[in-house]
Amino acid sequence: MLLKAPRRKLLGRQGLIGCGGLLAVAAVALYGLALPEEAGRERVAEPYAAPRAGLPLGSDDLGRDLLDQLIVGAGTSLSLAFIVAVATTLLAAVIGGAAGIGPRWLSVTLMRGADVLLILPELILYILAAAFLGQSFGVRAAILALILWPVPARVLRAGVLTAWSRGHLEVSRAMGAPAWWLLARHGTYLIGPLLIPVFVRTAKVAIVYDATLSFLGLGDPTSPSWGTTLYWVQTNGVFLSDAWLWWALPPGAAIMFTVLCLALIGVAVEERLNPALREAAR
Repeated sequence: MLLKAPRRKLLGRQGLIGCGGLLAVAAVALYGLALPEEAGRERVAEPYAAPRAGLPLGSDDLGRDLLDQLIVGAGTSLSLAFIVAVATTLLAAVIGGAAGIGPRWLSVTLMRGADVLLILPELILYILAAAFLGQSFGVRAAILALILWPVPARVLRAGVLTAWSRGHLEVSRAMGAPAWWLLARHGTYLIGPLLIPVFVRTAKVAIVYDATLSFLGLGDPTSPSWGTTLYWVQTNGVFLSDAWLWWALPPGAAIMFTVLCLALIGVAVEERLNPALREAAR
């Protein structure tokens, strides 16, 4: 009697836990879209109000509802992370593909440009660029996408070169098939799985970097976010009182929880799609 080999799940237990947590954060973010536009921005109580009925997390120094800021901040952080992850993945795919199948001069030029960006510290470069170019949502997303593409582009270029060495693709190239058509038609099933961990890892880094920028006071002050809340915590010296329990702890825990969920998903997916990691796990 032959036994069927167990099907390998894409996510595994830790990946499913990460997806469940991320879906919970996304549900909170969607709920924030249904709140009035002034939620988290208008005064609803006296300044520094402690948690009470109708005000679960109290209020900040201007009397704004901290729970509303936490909910609205979830939408800001997740939407920025998603946009940056999509833009970075597409940019890295185009550059990595061009470096993998293009002429040697193009590959060298693109990879040397990536090397230059890799030398520079990403977070410091992001802070400096945002300080000079502006703190709006679109500007911050564009800066992050332009900073975070080098590492994914190198990963995808390596995937393209690996796929390019397959025998059926070499035969097709020898018969005159266009390189880009071969990559799109036959190489996507080899390279496509690499896009998933790239997307997840980029989203995780985007959340941390943008929260850091807002914490330093360089974020958009008109849009509530987790990092902006922590900035006002630092500015008002909240850590010298008990208010940090309901003012600083929730946004800090939200950032940590979201990043942890993305990390669980990224590790689970990469272990199953990366042959080297899969063999090491065995």
